[in-house]
Amino acid sequence: MPTDTVRGVIRPVTGWWLALGLFLGLLAAVPAALLTGAGPALAAPERVELTDGAGVIHEPTLREGLTDIDFHEPTTVVIWTQPGEAESNLNERLLSDARENHPEWISDDGQKWADGLFIYALDPQGRLQGVYFGEDRKVGLSTQEEVLEDAVDSLEEANWTQAALDATQSAAAVMNRPWYQHPGIWAGGIIAVIMGGIFGGAVVASRKRQRRQAEADLERGNRAFTNVSTDLEATELNANTVPEDSRYGAQVLERYRTFHERYLEAARENDRLAGIPAKQLHRKEHRRAITHYRDTTEELDQLDDTVASTNTLLNQYPGWPEAWDLQTAPMREDLGRIDELVSGQSKLSADQLTPLRSFKPEAERELEQLGAGMQTGELTADDALDRLAALRSRLTELLEQYSAAQINAFATSDAERSTLEQEMRRERNRASHRPGSILDTVHQPGWFWTATAYSIGYSSGQSSVAQAREQAASSSSGSTTGYGSSGGSFSGAGSSSSF
Repeated sequence: MPTDTVRGVIRPVTGWWLALGLFLGLLAAVPAALLTGAGPALAAPERVELTDGAGVIHEPTLREGLTDIDFHEPTTVVIWTQPGEAESNLNERLLSDARENHPEWISDDGQKWADGLFIYALDPQGRLQGVYFGEDRKVGLSTQEEVLEDAVDSLEEANWTQAALDATQSAAAVMNRPWYQHPGIWAGGIIAVIMGGIFGGAVVASRKRQRRQAEADLERGNRAFTNVSTDLEATELNANTVPEDSRYGAQVLERYRTFHERYLEAARENDRLAGIPAKQLHRKEHRRAITHYRDTTEELDQLDDTVASTNTLLNQYPGWPEAWDLQTAPMREDLGRIDELVSGQSKLSADQLTPLRSFKPEAERELEQLGAGMQTGELTADDALDRLAALRSRLTELLEQYSAAQINAFATSDAERSTLEQEMRRERNRASHRPGSILDTVHQPGWFWTATAYSIGYSSGQSSVAQAREQAASSSSGSTTGYGSSGGSFSGAGSSSSF
């Protein structure tokens, strides 16, 4: 086609787009004028209440994050967590707890949630979340589902605190918003503007969440880096006196061998990341670098704690009993959860439950003997650690046997068994190390299976299987809005869903 002809085609098309852009810009001016006009003042939450029954929320991070969230009206924010089962009704459990322990969350007539209230509920074990609104703050079910959806990314990363912030941020934007901010208020030609605005807003909101997550990860990394830097001289001194002829001392020193190089790398990243403008933190390459920096500095922070406890324990310096307590803490935590693991398992036989139940008192006696043996000098630290490792390995074997029994009792197909096994394996391998634990440091992730990782992994697998069953049966997999048989006539606004 001749060049002039091409130009002749391009000119009218370009002109049409310019005209359309001008037209849409004029249309956008109408809502923009309203949006930038006088409106209700925005404010941080009026009050924050945390009821963390699951023990998964980092309260300082939560409270700091909530101060950056603006509400259209003064609102009390409640963050409520409780461990449970995937098949349970989270709405019913929340209402039951509110009636028993928090009557101020319920209206005077007992039928609704109290005015001025927003509740975010989370069950990390059953993989359930819910949002609930005072009668003067309520929003439609579709909007509730959107609020829940905004927390899913953080939930899938097991970032429970950030999920609570994400859901609250999303809810704050829609509760009591002025009529002219409602996305469905404009009609006719303005729809085009709104659709563009919605798309742009979604991009902006996504970037904002990504920036917020990156900022939180960077803060975690910087906090760990500061800890490592503060203890650097002490860590080097400790490493110099860890006995190399000790089996465990040698293994910890092998892990420490690259400590200095990794610290210098982290220091360079600390300087580089500090120079990235906050508005660019949503970019993928920056988020990836920040995640790596966070993981590296937290690993170093855990390692310097382990070097300190290794030095104190193996040399039996003053304070060695406290260093030994750090070694037994993961085992004692696991033993404390055994009763919870085996309770209510009606589908399993006594023979399948007895090994775990009988292991608990045996292990508790063994731990007492280990501590006493070290106190009297009958046991060296290496020997005590060997026997502690044997205890944790024994528990791991029992959990493996128990998982096979639970999976066989729950799964109805090979696909379901595979799903359960994958979820449990994933959680087992990503379980974090206890700071100061020599055994966790010298072994790879997943070497020992903790009761906490087992419980979360099994519940996650159950939830995935339950969702697959619902989809296979072509049943609705949307939000749950009822409050169960114990809810009575309660009809407060709110819903929950699995993630």
